[in-house]
Amino acid sequence: MKIKRQKATELMNTYCAGNYTRFARELGVDPSQLYRFLSTGVGGGKKLAGGIIKFCKEKGLDFEEYIEL
Repeated sequence: MKIKRQKATELMNTYCAGNYTRFARELGVDPSQLYRFLSTGVGGGKKLAGGIIKFCKEKGLDFEEYIEL
């Protein structure tokens, strides 16, 4: 499972106005982990992927657009 960084950034910009802390809270991860992943690609683990899947389901989005299975 691989998170698409660019698409996740677009998701944050659209739903949380580009606010890392707010988006991290929505995903249930630490803001520093989210920032590190989106800026460098390091740290995108199961917890972050699970948060994106849950967020997408709540918003009625297709999570496969944001995560490669």
